Amino acid sequence: MLDELLENEAEEITVFLKQKGISLPNLPKDLKAIKDEGEAFSLAYPIQGLLKYHGLANKEHRTANFPSISLNNDAFFTVTYVKFSKKYQKDRFILNGIEIDSNNQKFYRVSHQFEFIRKYSKIDTRALIISRNIIKKNNETVLGKGIGTSASAGAAIAHAAISILYDNEVNYTSNLSLRALFSRYLAGSAIRSCVGGIGLWISHPNMEPKESFGIRLDTKEIQTFINDIDLITISIQSKIQTDKAHEIAPLSPFYNSWMKSRKNDIVNFYTALIDENFEKMGEMTEFDTLQLHAITMTGSPDKNLILWTPETISIMHLTRELRKQGIPVYFSIDTGPSVVLLTRTKFTKRILENLSNLNEKFNINIGKIGGPSKLLNQKTSSEAKFLMDDLINLKMNVK
Repeated sequence: MLDELLENEAEEITVFLKQKGISLPNLPKDLKAIKDEGEAFSLAYPIQGLLKYHGLANKEHRTANFPSISLNNDAFFTVTYVKFSKKYQKDRFILNGIEIDSNNQKFYRVSHQFEFIRKYSKIDTRALIISRNIIKKNNETVLGKGIGTSASAGAAIAHAAISILYDNEVNYTSNLSLRALFSRYLAGSAIRSCVGGIGLWISHPNMEPKESFGIRLDTKEIQTFINDIDLITISIQSKIQTDKAHEIAPLSPFYNSWMKSRKNDIVNFYTALIDENFEKMGEMTEFDTLQLHAITMTGSPDKNLILWTPETISIMHLTRELRKQGIPVYFSIDTGPSVVLLTRTKFTKRILENLSNLNEKFNINIGKIGGPSKLLNQKTSSEAKFLMDDLINLKMNVK
């Protein structure tokens, strides 16, 4: 009964979106690859959950129990190189300059993504994947848990693979359903990373894998409003794996009520977005953060996660104190201790001063809401050059 309710509510959300004039994407009829060899560079931004999700309806296909909304955070980015070659005997994955062993969970997730990319495109060519998660302000490697780089990794890989397999045919490279389908097998949230801006992922327990899709909710008409939103990320490290939270969350006694509230939350959040009501968006984001963490803390007596650190909690308290002073700032915390603060640009300096007074050692990065995944030109792109040393080292080691 609950599955049917969630299916109906997901369908009601799509009807609502159509009534608002939003076009929903469709997959190309034929997904067979045009080519099975080639190389490409790509870039995607990590996500920050606004109306979050936990719980996979289908773990193999990484579909979710209910829809979710996030934004792309351009304080960071993932730059990726993908090469398909018949000369390769196996997949290889190099992340942040280190080759990932095939027994590693990170390798498994990438391998899982390529398994389905090959299945849908009807190829069997192995691939080389080189990827780096970069902090924009200083070009250093991203550290911290809960930054959303698994989403940007999935989106970047998918975009590069599509450009290779479909020979840069625009009907494929610009198709959001195809990018969402290929992205999702590394991380479900990669669907939202690939569409960019403030993205919505539609999913429910009975959904066919090919039918799950993502769309961008912010329009050109409200871009001045979007551009006035600052994202202050305080990165905090943790060894927690997101998949553990996906397994634990459905055990919580609060989980079902969280799912049942999602349709109304999406409608209300979209309305606040189009009305440029930042305070309402912030309130909903912060409250959903609290719901998510209440659920992971109460999975069951023997299976629960407390993801916050003392630093996390101190930032949460500071956020509320700043609001009492008339500063519009709201916290969002995904699966980890890292915190992203949403505010208006003119208040950022005051917030940073207060964060410094709280703890001058905080690792802080400022960003805006970023765009969709994109291809990079190897010769002219400054971002693609972040992978040049990896490629050179790889060639030297081969010799």
